[in-house]
Formats: sequence, structure tokens, C-alpha cells
Amino acid sequence: MSTPMMEQFHAIKAEHPDTVLFFRMGDFYEMFHDDAVLASDVLGITLTSREKNSDNPVPMAGVPWHSVEGYLQKMLKAGYKVTLCEQEDELRPGEKLLQRVVTRVYTPGSLYEESLIGEESSALLSAVILQSDSLGWSVVDPSTGRAWAGEFTGAGRFDRLLDELLRWQPRELVMSRNDASSDVVKSILASVDNLTLSTHEVPRKARLESLKSVLEVADLGHIDLDSKPMAMEACGMATSYLSRLHLTATVPLRDIEFAEEQRYMVLDETTLRNLEVTHTLGGDKQGSLLSSIDATRTWMGRRMLRQWLLMPLLDRQEIAKRHGAVSSLVNANRRLRNLREALKGGRDLERLSTRLAYGRANGRDLGAISDALARLPSLHAILTEGSDELLVECAENLLDLDEIRLLISEALNDELPVTIREGGLFKQGWSQKLDTHRSAVAEGKEWLDNLEATERERLEIPRLKVKYNRQFGYFIEISNAHLDKVPEEYTRRQTLVNAERYVTEELKEKEELILNAKGRGNELEYALFRELRDQVKVHCQALSLIARKVATTDVLCSLAHHARRFGWTRPEMSEDEKLDIKAGRHPVLEASASFVPNDLTLDKKRRFLLLTGPNMGGKSTYLRQTALISILAQAGSFVPAERARIGLVDRVFTRVGAHDDIRRGRSTFMVEMIEVAHILRRATSRSLVLLDEIGRGTSTFDGLAIAWAVTEDVATRVGSRCLFATHYHQLVGLEAEIEGLVNVHVQVAQSGDELKFLYTVGDGPCDDSYGVQVAALAGLPAHVVERARDLLLFLETQAEGARAGEDGTPLSRGVGQSSLFGWMLPKVVGATPETEDADTEGPAEVPMGARLEPTEAAALARLAEMDPDAMSPREAMDLIYELKGILRGQHEWLEE
Repeated sequence: MSTPMMEQFHAIKAEHPDTVLFFRMGDFYEMFHDDAVLASDVLGITLTSREKNSDNPVPMAGVPWHSVEGYLQKMLKAGYKVTLCEQEDELRPGEKLLQRVVTRVYTPGSLYEESLIGEESSALLSAVILQSDSLGWSVVDPSTGRAWAGEFTGAGRFDRLLDELLRWQPRELVMSRNDASSDVVKSILASVDNLTLSTHEVPRKARLESLKSVLEVADLGHIDLDSKPMAMEACGMATSYLSRLHLTATVPLRDIEFAEEQRYMVLDETTLRNLEVTHTLGGDKQGSLLSSIDATRTWMGRRMLRQWLLMPLLDRQEIAKRHGAVSSLVNANRRLRNLREALKGGRDLERLSTRLAYGRANGRDLGAISDALARLPSLHAILTEGSDELLVECAENLLDLDEIRLLISEALNDELPVTIREGGLFKQGWSQKLDTHRSAVAEGKEWLDNLEATERERLEIPRLKVKYNRQFGYFIEISNAHLDKVPEEYTRRQTLVNAERYVTEELKEKEELILNAKGRGNELEYALFRELRDQVKVHCQALSLIARKVATTDVLCSLAHHARRFGWTRPEMSEDEKLDIKAGRHPVLEASASFVPNDLTLDKKRRFLLLTGPNMGGKSTYLRQTALISILAQAGSFVPAERARIGLVDRVFTRVGAHDDIRRGRSTFMVEMIEVAHILRRATSRSLVLLDEIGRGTSTFDGLAIAWAVTEDVATRVGSRCLFATHYHQLVGLEAEIEGLVNVHVQVAQSGDELKFLYTVGDGPCDDSYGVQVAALAGLPAHVVERARDLLLFLETQAEGARAGEDGTPLSRGVGQSSLFGWMLPKVVGATPETEDADTEGPAEVPMGARLEPTEAAALARLAEMDPDAMSPREAMDLIYELKGILRGQHEWLEE
């Protein structure tokens, strides 16, 4: 049976069909029908029903109003949108049902509250506009008002769009319904994790008008986007969408930057993950590049540092400005220390100005703005001590809003409440009318205190109390032990277990006077606060500019502090394609352990380094530190090296590690090949390519062939600067065939059976993979290691005449590794009758010295199948556990 309240629910739900409707009813937000079923599952709350005894009970679930943000966070994290519908406080004239109005629509990419996204993170919103052969894109941070926009044309436009989405990792993508239905968009969406698609229909003219309204301009030429119409439309799409969600035209979009590819190094999601720039491979922040160099003192500084690492510069002059500022601070320790002290505990002006712009700032927010502005004079004085260009720029405009600081500090109390409707905001003397109401309330409370004292004495009831609650107002409470003393003029109002509550005519009259004065005072104070907030709101743009300058100062101080602490040096930047690093170190690993520095040179004569050597020898670290040093240098940081010359890198590519992608149905080898294909399509001569093993997920010959072909293509056609770590030792012969390809290796010291990793890189190929020695270091049983040595000697002897490349090809000039198919597995002494035919001819037995048990023989046979040179540390560890299972007779291998 439909009720007026449910009709109200259905009408609002029809306006927001793609969201979960949180419908306020008293002290709860209720959900009905499918929303209730979904919320019960996602939030783990009880699913009940309305009209249980009817033929069609309505599913129902609810959450308390006072803890709604926690539930909102869970819904949003799961990728759902939520519409918040509030209940009005009073009935409208002539109506019997309280009206309910939508106050906000929450989506994954429209958030600005720290309680929902955290102080350090941002929930980004992207909008994309498609045309026949071009597209416009934008990325907006609703929590700071910053936006980036661009447009791409031609055949590669969707690849470039995917690059940007993978770089920015927005939480939500907004497109028109028609654009979102295209196959290429569906393919892009499948490639980006945790991205919610939303559709929004708004005509082109309305997009541009929305952008003009938000920026409060008559034209868009001043932000250099007038020549980029698709980028402008994408920004307008985003602002129009945010206006609809927040139910306001004042979306705080205060800064739009056109993100040209020629301005920033491109770092896609694969590269950011493999290099652990913002998170480790395990998903933790601790242990990432960002966490290791972060010495910022403010949340806005921390967010800016993250942005600098995600968007390293390509302009030498801009890079030089950052390096110059860091150098100035490194060489002035006292000034650096004073700046960091001045920044310590600074308020998040960026987020505060956003809440102010949305009209949601409370008294504490305005107080925090005043506190932040009060810190600026000391910061300004320290910044202007020197003459460095960027630091002087950071000092500009810092004192522009001192009058606003004075206004807030003179108006508001030092201790401020969370709410803005219950008084306690303004200082005594700010408003004469407010003071009058407060005096009336104070006089009333004084009368109540006197009443309590007088009645205690008159009635001889020492614990008589005058109290108040919202339901009954003011009352006199008397315990049951003294009920015989209650006078006739007292009227009983409420009975409790241990007491009775009473009122008198005089008390009711005073209650009306007090509550009326308090109510009028609160209403006046709320109006005064909104007036003050609007006065401050006019300066949102200036607050945002100041916030950015403080954040920039914080980042520069953080970089200088880290450089001083770890002895980092200023890199020399060049337009050529040379990378020359003297005693380079890994910026993360050097902070937690002793580290062996290494040199690196990449230039015209050494564009492609083929790196060989044993597992655990430091090859992957060498690759990663090279890329991280380049990223740090172009982000504006000093670098962990004695000396570094960095030829600008336009993008960094990585093919590192082995993992499958079960969600998309891709094997480890398929993921590897997709990453390699992406590199071969997009890399340029200015790129830096890191390849850490190729072809391990397939047969040895297939893998070798693919690695060989990729090496040739990168070294000859693409021409990128490249480091390729491989266990395919056959490839080292390519040095004689390909100009610019040079063999290098990680060095080890061997004494008998003992192996010591030196973690240094030297020229020339590695003469051995040291697989058996690494297995011994990994803890394989001694008898298994000894058997492996015997088998290795046998295999090398058997393969000597069949070594690949005897026809004089470059492969024949390789070192070490032979074909796995050029030999036959020797019989294993101790094999079971089921696996051994005594009459079958085959290779001779390998002397063992003792007969093995069947499980031991099986373990050795399994070990002989494996190629240690082609195994990652994780694969080697998995093999160890497998061998232990075989030895315990617990492995299915024995049953085959």
C-alpha cells in the first residue's frame, strides 16, 4: 500500500535512478527496495521490510544519521553513487508531511571532504569529449579546485588518452551517453582499474557557459584554452556535472592548466607501479619513492610533492628554477631550518578554501583560515632573505589577505563549535543585538540558578535540581525520598524510577523567555556567520594562490632537507640524449641499508646496455635506480649520485617483473607481451626503456627469439636509451652486430663453491649465471645442490657439440647458456621400475656415490628440468617448496 511518504521517496528516486538514495526519516537514513538490498550487502547492515504482513513487503535498511559518513565512504569505495535526502525541521503551512530535499549527490570523483578521501589523497574526476578525429579531456580535483586539460588528434589519440587516465588514475569518468557506448571507450575502461563511468548530457554551449560561470569570466582566452576548444568543452563538462551533484553553480575551479605532452615526462600506470613511485608493489605507501623523500610539513605540500613526481618537467628552464631554489636552501641550513619550522603544523588552506567556495565552511574552518594567514608574515620574512627566483615568487602575495585575517580574528571566538546553528561563534561586542539576546539568556540562567538555590533552602531538599532537555524543556527534579515535601503549586511533568519532575507557572514563563532569546540569538548568529563567510568567500581565488605558494615552499624545503641528509647532488640537465651518472644510488634502498653505488653512461655510442649476471646480483635495482634518478632530476629534486648529467627523458617505460591479470583473463606471458608491444609502439629516441627479462613465460627458444627481436627493434628502429637485464646469454653476441649495443654485467666474486655478490656493474658479458650457487644460497639441501652440480657438468658436456649458433651467427659468439633441447636427461640412479626400462638405450648414468630414494630421484629429475638462468627469485623459491613437497612424497609429480 502506497503512503504519502513512500510516494515522496519514489518521486525523488525517479530523479536519481542510478544512485542509492539515503532517505532521512528521523534519526536514520532509510533505504528501500533494491537500494536496501544493495546497501545491506555492501554495508553489512540488517535487511528488514516495511509492511511485513502485506503481499508485497518493501525491503528496508537504515543507518544512523550521526555516523552516515562512514557508510557513505563504504558505498563510494565499492564504486556506487549516493544521493543524500534530508528532512526539513518543520511542517510547511497547510501540509501534514515533512518535506524532504536532496542536499548532495556523492560520487567517487566528486568528493572534497577529508573524512571521505583523506588529507593526503584526492578523488579525481575526468571528463572526455569525442569528435570524429579528435578528443578533449580534463581531470579535476574537486578538493583543491585544480584542473588539467588537453586534447589529442589523429590515429593515436585513444592511446594517448589511456596514458593520461593511467597516469592520473581518476575515480570517475564523465562522458555523454553516446560517447560512452563506443567500443574503443569500453576497451579503455577495461584497462583502467577502479574507474566509475557516469553519463552526463549537456550541450556544447552549456558546457562553455558553465566553465565561464565557474571561473567568473566573460571569455576563456585568459587561461590559454581558447585555442583548445575540445579541452575547454571537457572542462565545462566536468564543471557542469559537479554543479549538478553539489546543487550549486559555485564549483571552486580556480586553476586550469593545459597539459601538453611536450611539457611533462609521461609515466604510465605500469611504470609507476614497477618503479614504486607512490606505492610499493604490495600497495603500501611506506617504502615507495614518495614516502622515502617526503619531509613536507603540510598536507598541501605532500600532495604537491606527489604531483611533481607524477609529472616531471621537460622544460630545462622550469627544472633549473626548482633546482636553483633547492640549491639555495641546501646551502643555507639556518634559513632552511627556519622555513621548515614556520611551515610546521600549517593548516590546509587549499582544502579550506574549497569548503569555503562550496559554502560549507563552518566556524572552525574560518578560524583555521585566520590561523593559517597569521603564520604567513614569518614565512614571508624568511623567503625574502635571499634572491633566488622561485623562492622570491613564493613570497609574493603572502600578505595580501591580512585584513581578512583581522576580520575573522576580531569576529570569532578562539574556541569554536562544530555547528553553526547553535551559537557560540562570535565574540562579545561584535553585535549589539546579539549581545542583548545573550544577556537575556544569561539573566534567565541566573534566575534558574537562584530558583534552584531558593527551592533547596525553602523545601529543605538539598539535592533538588533544575534541569533541561529538548522534550520537556526546563523542570524541577526531586528524588522519591523527598516527595512528601513537594508543594501544591508544583505540577508533575514526568515520572522516573527514582524521581519525579515538576514545573511551575513561573518556570514555564521563564522558559519561554529564555528559549525565545536563545533561539533568536542563534538565528541572528547564524545570519551573522553566513554574512562573514560570504565576505571571506570573495577571496577564495587569493586563498588558493597563497595555498599553492605555501605548498611549493614546503616541497622545495622537503627536497632540500632530504638532499642535505643523504648527500644528494644537483644534476646537470641537457637537451641531448646522454645519461651520465657517477656513483648513482637507489633513492629508497640507500636510506635503509648499506648500498653499493654504480656508474652509468648512456650516449650515442652506448644507447643500449645488455645486462647479464646472476639473480640477486643487483640487476633490477640498477635498472630502477636509473629511472628514479631521471624522474627525480626532472621533478626538480637533487639526485643520489656524486655527479649526474641527465639528457631530458620524454617518457619512461618499464617491463619489469612477472604477474598475471586474472581479472582480464591474461596470462603472465600475455601481460608481458602487451607491455612490450606498448613500448615498441610509443617509445621515442628520447625515452628511457627498462627491460627486466623478456620471454620467460614461454619455451626457451620462443623466449630467446622474442628477446632477440625486441633487442634489435629497440636498438635500431626505436633508438631509445635502454637497459635490458636478461638471462639469455646468447644475446651478448649482438654487441658485434648492433651499433650502440654494449654488454655489461653485475660482478661477483667466487672462491671455490662460495659466491659473493659485489653489486657492481662492469663492462663485458657475465661468464656464468651461477644458478647452482644461488640455489645453494637459497638453502637447497646440500645433497640436492651436489647432484645439481653433477647434472650441470653432464649437461654442459653433452651440449658442447650441439651448442646453438655453430654456424657463425651472432648467437655462436654468446657466452654460456646452451639449448635446453640439445641434450637428453640422464638416467637417475634409483629410478623406480615404472619409470625405467632396463633394455632402453640412453645416456649413461651420472655417478652418484650412493643410491637415491625414489622421492630424491624424482626431485633431482624435476630440478634437472628447470633452467636456473631463466628463473626469477620468486620462481626459484616456488621450486624449492615444490622440491620439498616431492621429498616428502606429497607432490602429484610422483603420481604421473
